[in-house]
Amino acid sequence: MADRLQSGYRAKFRWLLAKVRPRRLAFGVELLLGRARALSEREAVPLPEALARVYEFTRWRVKRRLERTAACRLNGAPLDSPRDTPRFLCDPSLGGLARWLRAAGYEADALRASEDDAVGEARRRGAVLVTTDSRHAALMAGAEGNADVLWIPSSLSRVRQLGVVLRDLGLEPREPRCMACGGELRAVPKQDVEARIPPRTARWKDEYYLCAGCGRLYWQGTHWQRIAAQLEGERPLAAAAAHP
Repeated sequence: MADRLQSGYRAKFRWLLAKVRPRRLAFGVELLLGRARALSEREAVPLPEALARVYEFTRWRVKRRLERTAACRLNGAPLDSPRDTPRFLCDPSLGGLARWLRAAGYEADALRASEDDAVGEARRRGAVLVTTDSRHAALMAGAEGNADVLWIPSSLSRVRQLGVVLRDLGLEPREPRCMACGGELRAVPKQDVEARIPPRTARWKDEYYLCAGCGRLYWQGTHWQRIAAQLEGERPLAAAAAHP
């Protein structure tokens, strides 16, 4: 397990550091892995958590460096921003993440367990493959912020996995989509769906939405606000905790 985890992070660190074009890329990757192991021993935290902290801190430093040097593509777009709004294909173990990516406003599907060519299927769909399989981690590419494959550790919670995907690709939460099918949510008058609203909810909510795809009913609650706060709060906490 530890070997697979470090193999995944080795590819992920390489992908991240390539954005700033270091002279000794391989050395830098191994240095970061060593820092994570040292952090784990020094503070008695599990290695998966230590690796996650060092990765978040490194991403923050890379972003700061890109901002300071104003590193841009020839077309003027920042190096760490995607060219197009991506769509996602998650491996079978990440069905829950696919739902949260939809809630964050992105098209996302989950592979069926019977589909064994995950990389090929993602390419056919024009989607970014999000996977916990370290065998695919080496396929991460795109020093300019784009990626066909994103490896994420299975040890992270769904919320933290969502944060990794959004921050790796320089994305922000958008208008939510249906968590069940990914369809667009359209505002609907309260009186048109009153029979479907739980009585307690009807007393305090007036805005409702229907999925254009499957017809599920949604309303704005506090859950996503708490998730968004966690995503935002994770950045400085991770950076501070991982400082060498």
